Amino acid sequence: MLRLDWYRPVLLFLWISPHALLGVLAVVLCKRRLYREFPVFFAYVFYEIAEFILLFTLHTLAIVTREQYKYAYCATLLFSIVLRFGVIDEISKNLFRESHFLKMAARRALQCVTVSLLVVGALLVVYAPGSNNGRWYEGVFVVNRGAAMVQCGLLLALLLSSCFLGLSWRRPAFGIALGLAALTSADLATFALRAAFTSEAAKEILNLLMTGPYLVCVSIWIGYLLAREPKPASVAVLPHDEVETWNTEFQRLLRH
Repeated sequence: MLRLDWYRPVLLFLWISPHALLGVLAVVLCKRRLYREFPVFFAYVFYEIAEFILLFTLHTLAIVTREQYKYAYCATLLFSIVLRFGVIDEISKNLFRESHFLKMAARRALQCVTVSLLVVGALLVVYAPGSNNGRWYEGVFVVNRGAAMVQCGLLLALLLSSCFLGLSWRRPAFGIALGLAALTSADLATFALRAAFTSEAAKEILNLLMTGPYLVCVSIWIGYLLAREPKPASVAVLPHDEVETWNTEFQRLLRH
């Protein structure tokens, strides 16, 4: 067992600080009016703050039993998973907003990737190592693990396609995707470590690892949303007589 004189303060810091930064993030979204561009992400940020207040209050109340806290935690976790899928869909629409063709192509590609990853994720969840005694609490964590696999794959597909198409990495949508990808990747790594290490000391370390990446994720969001998105280069408008000259020359080349 780890010594509680340093473990508990560190755990509380890693639990409280990301949600305090989420308050800063909410202010940034309001001041820059980005809630109009990312309404689902805006709702997700406020939901995470409300979820933390609820769970932290239940954690500190002596009258709340461990079983009651588990019910509250699992209920809020499931709704958070649903909101993350909404954020990913919103990111895909924003990244390819300049082109209707790319937007439709991205949506169809994401649908194919989603189906494929759902199948792969379901197989990995079924055959993943670790005990599952059939209790509802363990079942929720199985759902969370499968959702993290799908979400991580979707976000990586979005980031890779954005880089391949030459989209600016300074766009807010890219930063939101990058932060969420870091968080889901850390979740998957933690799930794998939990299956391999089952001692009490290892569980305490893994609790720190589960809360630490959230601080990195929120920091990435704040950094990207505070940075100004570069304006797209303006397209030069050719004079009418020059356009006519190009048309004449092009028709002459076609006749030859």
